[in-house]
Amino acid sequence: MWLYFALLTPLLFAIVHVLDMYCVEDIFEEPWIGVVTSALASLLIFIPLPYLAPLLHWELPSATIVFMALGAGALIQFSQFFYFKALSYSEAGIIAAYWNMVPALVPVASFLVFSEILTTTQYVGISLLVIASVCFCLLDSNIEARWNSFFLMFIAAIMQVAMFLIQDVVFEHIPYAEGFYLITTGLILAGLTPLLFKKCRAILTKTSRSLIQGTKFFVLIELANLAALASSQRAVSLGRPSLVAAVESTIPAYTFLLSMGLIVFLPKFGDPQSSKHLLSKLSLVGMMALSVWLVA
Repeated sequence: MWLYFALLTPLLFAIVHVLDMYCVEDIFEEPWIGVVTSALASLLIFIPLPYLAPLLHWELPSATIVFMALGAGALIQFSQFFYFKALSYSEAGIIAAYWNMVPALVPVASFLVFSEILTTTQYVGISLLVIASVCFCLLDSNIEARWNSFFLMFIAAIMQVAMFLIQDVVFEHIPYAEGFYLITTGLILAGLTPLLFKKCRAILTKTSRSLIQGTKFFVLIELANLAALASSQRAVSLGRPSLVAAVESTIPAYTFLLSMGLIVFLPKFGDPQSSKHLLSKLSLVGMMALSVWLVA
């Protein structure tokens, strides 16, 4: 069952990546604005949930678990800050490929923290995924942008690795739905931190008209994002973090295919760069599919 959710997650994240790329290029004056709009959109969606909690018979977990869940959500949002900045340097598919540093790092971190050991076949699958992602990264023709985006996404990947491990502990102690709510609360709180800074508030005020006009669009993106996070967290609650992270490394494949499809049907949201090196990209997609099969 975990595999179903782990395979659904990359499709949802691919939708988010493509739409985020459009926002960074055409709507946001600064990439970090994506963090704020994400938090505000999540807040709009989650407003009714505190009133529903008593009906769901949730019990307040220990302070340690609450803190860990909020911290996991904050790590997701802070990693998004570096992700949005990286999108200003490289195309969505390339940035999605950098997320594949996560499945390479999660097994190492799982071994160091939990002494978790995988099978030889699974390690081969993960290695192939890493090789495929590196090849995707090398397709970025802009050398300066490649290194800038790599540095930013490496920091984001470290945060995601920590988030995966924390989530695993959280879901061992509380039900999935309660954990998802607490993690999303942490995500919202972290996403609102730019509002503490005067310069950020000034930029948001200056661009408020265009941001307000895009409210429905931002909510749509965040619905897809929350659905992806929910699917990912459900996979973690049912399976093992290292395997879930490995399967989710197919996000670049989904992103490239979605971008190319949008060029034909909705060119406003498609990225012309996605059609470059098409044969190489499709070959790497096939390599990722084989790798996922080995891991799963």
